[in-house]
Amino acid sequence: MFKSILAATDRIVGRDPVVISAARLASALDTAWSIVHILESASLNDRRLILHYRTGEQKNATDDYRSEVRRRIRRTYSDLLAWAPPCEVRITTGFPWKEISRQADRFGAGLIVMGPHGGIRDKDGALRVLGRMGSTLEGVITREHVPVMIINRHPCRPKPVFKRLLVAIDFSASCECALGFAADLARFYKSHIDLFHMLPVPPYPKYSRGDYEADRERIHSRIKTFAPRYLGDIPHDYHFWGGALPYREIFKCAERCQPDAIVLGSHTKEDQGKWYAGSTVEKISFQAICPIFVVTDYQTMTAGVELETRNVQTASSENRT
Repeated sequence: MFKSILAATDRIVGRDPVVISAARLASALDTAWSIVHILESASLNDRRLILHYRTGEQKNATDDYRSEVRRRIRRTYSDLLAWAPPCEVRITTGFPWKEISRQADRFGAGLIVMGPHGGIRDKDGALRVLGRMGSTLEGVITREHVPVMIINRHPCRPKPVFKRLLVAIDFSASCECALGFAADLARFYKSHIDLFHMLPVPPYPKYSRGDYEADRERIHSRIKTFAPRYLGDIPHDYHFWGGALPYREIFKCAERCQPDAIVLGSHTKEDQGKWYAGSTVEKISFQAICPIFVVTDYQTMTAGVELETRNVQTASSENRT
């Protein structure tokens, strides 16, 4: 299913569910995999100046230090490395999301496995309270053209099998990419797909029961036209009801369906020159227990980046003139 798997971890001491999940998946698929760790920089001016993982002291990221970190990671996962397919441990410095994307390209990764938070995720649950994904994960999923599997607190089961998938759809281009990926995953694992759509219910009394039923019929008809193009003969069910917050309703559907994984479109969007992930992805990624596959609408996103670049170049040219 995936020609190669890249596990991005921010841990050196302690076992990361991200690495465990990647090892189990690589073993089940008998595919190549790699671990990448980005050394935490202590200075914005010099990315080679890092914090020592044990002492916290500033030091240069020398070849000897990188080798020490690589040995430590290999010791931490020695049991996994003993039975999983051969694994390369990559140690590098730089901006984390940029380096993860660069390493994924160099490795030819077909899947990137990450956690929802950065290094602070284990400190007092701060990011869990805020409900925000880390900037590293956001940077990767808004720019990568390969699927990203998000592992939160629990690693994949020892033999990962995705027999039931939940796909949230809103008829956007991003959701079409997610549905196409889910269909490929379902064909490989002979899975059942549950498709969920939330009907936005206006918070005012003029919206009657009749209006709601009419919207349900309209959405049902639209889903039956939209989904079969991707699903073909894959077993599937439709679920849709009203709500106000999509992530809450997706979790309700997950409780009913008990999926092995949830598949989402990243819903990348551009605001003042920066790309952001959709809020639903953000909320689900830090609360879900099962793996989350996030698929980016890469063509739309890159078209926006190219347009933005051309606008900047045109403005610069005009300024010079």
